[in-house]
Amino acid sequence: MILNKFSNFSLGRKLKSFSLQLLALSLFSCNKTANINANKAFVALTHVAYGVGSLNIALDGENLLPNRIPFGTTSGTPGSPYDTTTSRISQMQLIGDTVLLAGNAAFQQAEYYSIFAYDALNINTIAILILQDNLVIPKDTLVNFRFLNFSPGSTLGIRLIYTLDTLILDTIHISIRDTVNISPSPFVGYNPNPVSYPFNHTAHIGTNQVFAFDDSSHFKNLGSLQFDSTKSYNIYLQGYFNPGSGQDSLQIKSVQLY
Repeated sequence: MILNKFSNFSLGRKLKSFSLQLLALSLFSCNKTANINANKAFVALTHVAYGVGSLNIALDGENLLPNRIPFGTTSGTPGSPYDTTTSRISQMQLIGDTVLLAGNAAFQQAEYYSIFAYDALNINTIAILILQDNLVIPKDTLVNFRFLNFSPGSTLGIRLIYTLDTLILDTIHISIRDTVNISPSPFVGYNPNPVSYPFNHTAHIGTNQVFAFDDSSHFKNLGSLQFDSTKSYNIYLQGYFNPGSGQDSLQIKSVQLY
């Protein structure tokens, strides 16, 4: 593992250290005469930090994105969230109105990464999670995805139900639906370990109804997600789960990767 420490640079607050772990990386290209087009890594940023405005990432003093992105969005375009950077160990900064965090990050040549900026409702808890997108092409009827819970202070899971029924013709008609249940997991801030978020879930391509539920079996209908074949996704919860409350703002979000 490579341990990277990020410090909070906001004025008027005590410096804090944040750590994140990346998967073991090797074979970084340091030869400046190498083919510059071959020495690239691909990085996406998703903004789920409730207490700050729009964000960008700077690597060795250069902005990764052409513009800062607002809360609840991901960089790039639908199906193509990544921007390119040079594969190396870089000085990385999370930038809002000021530099919010700074530290080192390592990106391997030709690899893909998802960076999540998140907090627990205020800027003092700002942190980042860097995940390597080691994707495998799924079967032609399935998609792969990882699941993350960015609802602060909660423990939540999701249920996905494929919307097309299959009928088995027997003495009676039996209706079958493909259902995926993901057990409740804590807010990412309680467990910011990258190895806890692999692509270990699959769902049926097409339209899937989505329900969130807590460890007391309270359910909330979050609408539906549309999945395309042979793709992989980041799927995450954003907002607050308060059954029976007018402040319930929970949403399901998805980011289609390469």
